[in-house]
Amino acid sequence: YNANRKSQFEYALKLQSGGGGNWLDLILNLEEAPPFKVAGISIDVTINPAEEAQPIWPAGTSKMAPPTLASNEEIARQAKAIAEAYRDMAWFSGVVLIADQGKPFYQEAFGYADIEKQIPNTLATKFRIGSINKDYTSVLILQQVQKGRLSLDDKLAQFGLGFPAAMAEKITIRHLLNHTAGFADIFVPEYLDNIRSYKDIDDILPLLRDQPLMYEPGTDQAYSNYGYIVLGAILEKTTGKRFGELLEDQILQPISVNHTHYDIAENIEGEAQSYRYTASGKKVDHTSQLEYPTPDGGMYATANDLLAFFQALFYSNTLLNDEMKALLVHDFEAGVSWQEVLADPLSGAGYAGGGPGVNAVVELFFHNDEIFIVLANTDKMVAEHISRRIRMAKAGRSAPKAQLPVENYLYQYLDSKGAAYLEKNMARLLQDGGYGEPSPDFLNRLGYNLMEEGALPDAIEVFKANIALFPQEANGYDSLGEAYLKSGDQKRALEYYRKALELDPELPSARQMAKELEE
Repeated sequence: YNANRKSQFEYALKLQSGGGGNWLDLILNLEEAPPFKVAGISIDVTINPAEEAQPIWPAGTSKMAPPTLASNEEIARQAKAIAEAYRDMAWFSGVVLIADQGKPFYQEAFGYADIEKQIPNTLATKFRIGSINKDYTSVLILQQVQKGRLSLDDKLAQFGLGFPAAMAEKITIRHLLNHTAGFADIFVPEYLDNIRSYKDIDDILPLLRDQPLMYEPGTDQAYSNYGYIVLGAILEKTTGKRFGELLEDQILQPISVNHTHYDIAENIEGEAQSYRYTASGKKVDHTSQLEYPTPDGGMYATANDLLAFFQALFYSNTLLNDEMKALLVHDFEAGVSWQEVLADPLSGAGYAGGGPGVNAVVELFFHNDEIFIVLANTDKMVAEHISRRIRMAKAGRSAPKAQLPVENYLYQYLDSKGAAYLEKNMARLLQDGGYGEPSPDFLNRLGYNLMEEGALPDAIEVFKANIALFPQEANGYDSLGEAYLKSGDQKRALEYYRKALELDPELPSARQMAKELEE
């Protein structure tokens, strides 16, 4: 039905089961290092898109009757119960805020901002918001368009940023905004190996400047953080100001917020540490390994500052006029007017950001001026699981019970009964837990989580169980080869890479590693 990228290593696909059955969110998780293999797939029940306020169709064009909505009191009651369920799993820590007409009717903090120091999260805690600050960058660009200093059809070549002329003449600002420029993403080995050495736009811009485009601009769409780095460079070139200064002058000061920071955690008071949620249920502090903020992501903000930003953006002319607002919610293409957007009972928008130890969601329902904000200082899309269930409560639907990530669920049995038990009882365990039919990605995901935790022997046993269950899946052999390689057993690594290639001769990761080991 539709697909979007939730963060740099997570994609979400909305689909419906055959014969008009249930709606599902299918989430693909990628490895966080080249060659970025699919490490796992998870499925979560959702509601019919016709019952959500999401920009799946163009806002303002819906002809469908609005759903029956729950009262604010009922939404608040269910939101609290949903958040508590995820907290009680030792997964969620963060803040939930729900507002009507710009005024919160439910807001509550959960868990710890700093586990080691036992500092609890509060409504004043500042959370990393990931890619949500792309929306601030978009606003800064549209402000310059509104002033007549930029046009969405301006070519990249106009700004003298050092890109090859043939490339820069094809790419417009509009392409950069809606991820159709053809740029790849910044997560190349050079960047991932030295994340903290890239402190600003000037450091990152050279990474892909001379690399070929993935496709002709405007002919396809691929999420690119790099495109928003380029937009930041255009803003600096156009205004003569650094991005952080521009953000302060053009957005933060005009809306009178004081708890949004374009900086790293070490320089911010009252921020939440960012914790990776491991398959074994541990929370590992990842804060010191997070990137510097840039126009594509990484700022910190309180939930109330985010509320102030989105309220000022969509329900006043403080930041943008109505023409620019309509462009913002229509993928930067001309469509219906802003008045039509507000009149449509189903129009809305959803914004998400994520990364290691980070998940943030803002959902807006334009017609009724309602907003959900969920900020988490843990990962694996926990804020999005919570927000999705609150949205279902708003629509008068019963939300599915809270579930652990499938790898965490399976780890409990691995830890208590061993890999052989998992292999023998996989189908029943998944059915009992509400996770559906077995998939090779479930154990693959668990194996990679164990490797990240340094539990290589357990990871190897899990990968072995996976290929026993799914002997025709090339990726399982490739994963086992990688685990053996990490353990120092090059002979067995090569053996399993070769087995992967027997099943899929074109599997890039296996081809690359087999070639290196054979040499």
